[in-house]
Amino acid sequence: MTTSQASRWTHPVQALTRRWAPARTIPARDRQHRLLRWATLLERNPHQIIGLLPPSWAGGDARGPMIDRPSAIDVAWDDVVLRVMGLAGRSRREAKAFFGLSDAELDRIVAGSWRCPIRPAWQVAARIRNVECPRLENAIVGSVLALILVFCAIFYWII
Repeated sequence: MTTSQASRWTHPVQALTRRWAPARTIPARDRQHRLLRWATLLERNPHQIIGLLPPSWAGGDARGPMIDRPSAIDVAWDDVVLRVMGLAGRSRREAKAFFGLSDAELDRIVAGSWRCPIRPAWQVAARIRNVECPRLENAIVGSVLALILVFCAIFYWII
């Protein structure tokens, strides 16, 4: 295999590895505290409409919100406590580094699509809490899968 062929195969693997890897390592307690503070800020005004950013794979760092509304990162930036703790700016890269998130986790919180460019603040806060501690969400998904398996087994047994 030539060098150009080898690099062609390793590039997608490296891109996926970067997408799921955290930006930098911060202590778990600090990460948890920062994410919970961010969720609490959004829950103060749960019906505020939050503008979503394009996903990172679609050039989300180069562009701003898809509509003229504050993004979840703007809400975090407006908090003096988070800025004193070290939030350096409003860009995706700076938020990702400050909260210790991977690209996929940050996309889950702040990204939207052209079909749904906005979301209520309480939904964004719920996404932050699920990224911070995914146990409840995993339990719900596991329960639904178990229920589907039980129904399939009953259906298979009847027929």
